[in-house]
Amino acid sequence: MSVLLRKSSRPVSAALSVPSKAYTYRFFLSACFLVLILFSLTFRHADVGIFILCLMNYLFCADVFLRTALKDIWEGRISWAVLAAVCTTAGLLYSALNVFLTVPLLGPVPDLYLYTSLFITLSLWAERRLVKEKERSRVFVKKLDDFLPKSGRLCVGRTFKKVFAGELKKGDLIFVKPGERLPADGIVKQGKTSIDEQLITGNMLPTSKNVGSRVFAGTLNKSAEIYVEVTEVLAASALMSVVSAIKKSELARSGFKSALDGFACWVLPLVVLLAAGAYASVLYTKGTSEWFLYLGVLLFVLAVASPAALVFAAVSPAFFARSGARTKKIKLQNIYALDEIVRADTVFFDKTGTLTYGELRVSGIYPAKKVSQRQLLETVATAEQLVDGPFADAVTVCAKEHKAAPKPLLCFDVLPGLGVSATSGEDKILAGRTQWLEEQNIKTAAKIARADEAVICVAKNGKYMGYLTLADELRPGAKELVSFLKSLGKEVILVSGDNESSVATIAKEAGIEKVNANVLPKTKAEIISNLRALGKRVLMVGDGFNDIIALLRADAGVVYASGRNVYNNWVDVLIKSRDLYPVAYLFKINKKLHRIIAVNVLLAVLITFAGCAGLVWFMPQAGWTWIVGGALAVAGLVFLNSTRMLNIK
Repeated sequence: MSVLLRKSSRPVSAALSVPSKAYTYRFFLSACFLVLILFSLTFRHADVGIFILCLMNYLFCADVFLRTALKDIWEGRISWAVLAAVCTTAGLLYSALNVFLTVPLLGPVPDLYLYTSLFITLSLWAERRLVKEKERSRVFVKKLDDFLPKSGRLCVGRTFKKVFAGELKKGDLIFVKPGERLPADGIVKQGKTSIDEQLITGNMLPTSKNVGSRVFAGTLNKSAEIYVEVTEVLAASALMSVVSAIKKSELARSGFKSALDGFACWVLPLVVLLAAGAYASVLYTKGTSEWFLYLGVLLFVLAVASPAALVFAAVSPAFFARSGARTKKIKLQNIYALDEIVRADTVFFDKTGTLTYGELRVSGIYPAKKVSQRQLLETVATAEQLVDGPFADAVTVCAKEHKAAPKPLLCFDVLPGLGVSATSGEDKILAGRTQWLEEQNIKTAAKIARADEAVICVAKNGKYMGYLTLADELRPGAKELVSFLKSLGKEVILVSGDNESSVATIAKEAGIEKVNANVLPKTKAEIISNLRALGKRVLMVGDGFNDIIALLRADAGVVYASGRNVYNNWVDVLIKSRDLYPVAYLFKINKKLHRIIAVNVLLAVLITFAGCAGLVWFMPQAGWTWIVGGALAVAGLVFLNSTRMLNIK
């Protein structure tokens, strides 16, 4: 039986629509009443005073359950609010009649004040947690505007006028300096540069842009000054389509139905049947002459047979599951998404930063004849040491690993899309594209082993030194994860904004047959929406801002965290590991979670029902301590069983 439902065709219960603040102050007020009632019972204060305390708890704290229960009943739903309303009303009525009637009702205990108040307090606590979880699942869009460029330089004749990005129109000519973000989509009219388009395409490598190249708003100009003709205003740009889609969406990670409501759907009918059966049995054995006094049995069973421990049955395992998942570097932000992950028919993977590290690394060092590997690394590290970019970062890391120290630079010049020209002492170094070095009359012998590899050719004083290959490596566990998902009958698809050759290479390494390359954020989301429209359940595993619409439109979203993930609170599961094994752990967590919840429910219901039946059958004149102590003992068993979620293997 599935009790963790992330999305349901049925509307959620009315109790989940109440703000968490309403539950918070009621919970603390109810806890105060509970303490006062316990104190009064311990020191045997007047029954009327205890009744007044319980009545106040019922009217001022349990009122939220009474109101929402009426709404649920009117709409034909059975929810935890209905169960709580029945239980607390029966408990208060049983206790009150025993106080004010001259002849007490038939029942094994004189009153249920403390048990009723305990049930109210625990139910408020559990509903507060569920509502806060639902509220946290809302996407906060306050920081979305931080991604939007604020201004641009409009060319007016031979002068520049700084204007707001939103004021630019189609056909305007703008001037963009290195280090600035483009204020609108457009076409390069003059200049040559490299642009970081990771925000849009997810590609970590800067893209070379020449006259006629298309550029996007929000992307970063890395190298040189360019003039751009605006083709789309900011409001209609590719970046704005992402922001607008998020703001206009329902923006909820989950539309889950409470686990407590799931329990109530079948526990309440059982409780009513048990109470009716007990009352009918008493009437059959004792006769109907005192039928009113025998109502005590009916009220007692309605109040006590609703297990207070049920509030811990799902909440406690979920709490410990989060703690256990953290040991595997998994943050379960929406635990209700685990069901959707397991039931997904199709799994989409982003490439850069998800299947791969999202970082360029030196994959091969190939020195020319009579040139040592150390000499090649020292030369290229010298040229790249002051350059900002993924190529330079990869070279610097590799040089440090091989203990190749760069020499001091006199000067250097970055040529966008070509390479670096640097001077160190009397040496002039060129490091960059193969074609560029050959244009400088330097014969190279660079070979690319993989389609997604980049090459840095190196020459010093006109002499060819060799070349390095750089590539984004597949994360450990990628092949095993894809194989695992396929064994479960799931369709695995790689979708990326990168070029076809690099996407195809990574897909082949990971064992993925279906790929979609050169895909913009909006298209990713449309692919997922179309599949869901066909009745497919979709899981999206991504990393970048360009994946966010797809992540939100999927049934569940899993993200590999990085320092640039400012949207981490928008997704269901956040993974902080360097490998892909944690995705498979999600299936193990879900399986164990359901097993433990099922055991918890059985413990709570069977022990409570058995204890209730025993009390009704033998009718011992027990005190309130037996009822409350038994309820807390069952809750303790449920809590201890839930701690097994801390150990996930």
